[in-house]
Amino acid sequence: MKAKVRSNAADLLVDVFPLLQGNVWKYRYFTDVGIWPGGNPGKSSTDSGEVTYLIVGYTSSADSTWWQMQVVRRLVRHEIDWYESRDTTFPIRDTSFVDLIERKEGQHQVYMLGDPDVIRGDVFPFTRDFVDTTLVYRYRGVGAGDTTVFLSCVHASASPTFRSTFTFKKGVGLIRNRFDSGTADAWAITDHYLLSSTITSVHEPQGTPPSTIHLYQNYPNPFNPTTTILYDVPQRSHVKLSVFSALGQQLATLVDAVEEPGEHSIRFDASGLASGVYFYRVTAGEHVATKALILLR
Repeated sequence: MKAKVRSNAADLLVDVFPLLQGNVWKYRYFTDVGIWPGGNPGKSSTDSGEVTYLIVGYTSSADSTWWQMQVVRRLVRHEIDWYESRDTTFPIRDTSFVDLIERKEGQHQVYMLGDPDVIRGDVFPFTRDFVDTTLVYRYRGVGAGDTTVFLSCVHASASPTFRSTFTFKKGVGLIRNRFDSGTADAWAITDHYLLSSTITSVHEPQGTPPSTIHLYQNYPNPFNPTTTILYDVPQRSHVKLSVFSALGQQLATLVDAVEEPGEHSIRFDASGLASGVYFYRVTAGEHVATKALILLR
């Protein structure tokens, strides 16, 4: 697919992260995190299995597209706590929804909405602040074998090994994510690689005028007990953001004020609520948007 970018070097770039509704990527998932203070046994946790990402929808404006992705994890976690002489293994089976943002300028930067300390071990750990050696772009030049490989830092560090290595393939997307902290007393290892993918033939969204409110998926989700809700207001208007139960009972009003156009965020504390599915709704003038959130204790 020809890259549609506004860049002087557009003819040298290709689509290495195809984003279309219906696209599916399945990855072999592996993370290993451990702490051995002073070289003595401490704690470690290993997750292995498979995770699937499916683009289920999108919201498009003049300058960006919000891709809604369903994430299905089928993992096995092995935890060892040498302090308490505990060795446990248990399955992780869950489904969540996240937003991936694509900026419609230059090479189209892409990033996930999420706390970088929470999602750093995920297949797509790059957030808006995931900036060190490079940003993550949808359109890039490719190397041998129609792939592009580059390094990026999770957090700034003097260690030359403290890097994530991403490998993208033209027309397929991310085919490998490797990270190794390379330390002795505490380590973090990630190695996710693509098992299969389905890239649809759906046309790219043409975009709609930025005249409606855009409501992002809260992050983290599921959460316990706090989460962040982010939304865009198209023009100066009275905004109301409320949380409801599954039965439609209004439980909390987080925003009820006149706000200026642009991006806004607010923290929701659900300390007084039980585990379950809730809904948050934002209204701005005549525009209304609703999403679900999951409280999991």
